Amino acid sequence: MCPPCSGTQFTAYTGRLRGVAYGQMRARKLRADDYLCRLCQSSRASVWDHCHEHDLVRGPVCASCNTIEGMGTPEYLLRREEVVAHLLECSRCREERTLPPRFHAAVAGLHLEAEARDASCPVQPAVRHRDTTTGGHVFDLYCNRHWTKKWREEVPATEAHELVRAFVDQALAAGQPGAGVPGPRTASETNART
Repeated sequence: MCPPCSGTQFTAYTGRLRGVAYGQMRARKLRADDYLCRLCQSSRASVWDHCHEHDLVRGPVCASCNTIEGMGTPEYLLRREEVVAHLLECSRCREERTLPPRFHAAVAGLHLEAEARDASCPVQPAVRHRDTTTGGHVFDLYCNRHWTKKWREEVPATEAHELVRAFVDQALAAGQPGAGVPGPRTASETNART
């Protein structure tokens, strides 16, 4: 179905399952394909996206958005503020001020891209995630103008965790009611039957 037709045929998701365990939601046999994708807002949803760390429902998404979200890339995080808002639909992630672990390297890479510089070159480096180890995240950095300028940096896991907290805090501070970043549920939302 084309996006304009999807928009007229399917319901926009309003967050009514926030805080519900994925297993409980599946037992209720609620269909994701009754909704529009929470992320692109134009395609019919096909799956219920949920936080794999906390097993809480985030919302209905289309197959394309689900695939892209699963990659955890920096480009995905920067694509739209709705992406971070969607990830924070997991109430435990929001309370703990964190994102799923696959996004920790993306946030650390965004930080390196903004802050890291080679002393002999003023150009902002390109950053590519190389590996995740028990100690942290390893990145290759290089200058797009001077291909001989290449180096490697590691962001320790503890620093990456703090960078993620700062990233989430910034997203929560920038959020406006109804504009993306979810706020606390009201008593009527908590008691509503789904």
